[in-house]
Amino acid sequence: MTSAEDRYRAAISTMDAAAREQDEQRGLRERRVAEATAEAREGLKREMGAAQKYAEHMDELNKRKQSAGGWATEKTLADKSRESLMEFGVHDEEADTGYTAYPTPSYGTPSPAPAAVAPRPEPVPEPPAPEPPRRGRHARQPDDDDDFSSTSWLV
Repeated sequence: MTSAEDRYRAAISTMDAAAREQDEQRGLRERRVAEATAEAREGLKREMGAAQKYAEHMDELNKRKQSAGGWATEKTLADKSRESLMEFGVHDEEADTGYTAYPTPSYGTPSPAPAAVAPRPEPVPEPPAPEPPRRGRHARQPDDDDDFSSTSWLV
């Protein structure tokens, strides 16, 4: 009976090896699914962020268009984010313009008083233009050479 017991133990170990291999394959599949799910989630988050920025930009353009009376002009749709920034000091693109830097005036120290200046004379108002002569309500119009109202055009 030794051979039957040996065959039984061999079959059991073969089945255990097959079960272990199936468990390892299932774990590998589950790990790959989890990695793919996480990667897809991150990709969707990035796309959603870009879509959100696009939607905000389109909303802003639509608001500008509506505030401009419905006209979508270049000035209306221009990017105003750069214009709305308050910038102080020398910027990189303006650093080498060749202009000399002038000293900043000091507002705390009093400057010497200017010499007395004579007041300006007030301008003399011009006399009003004479009014053209008024005509009566039913007065005739002056003769006009180009007046063809009395001409019959059906001849």
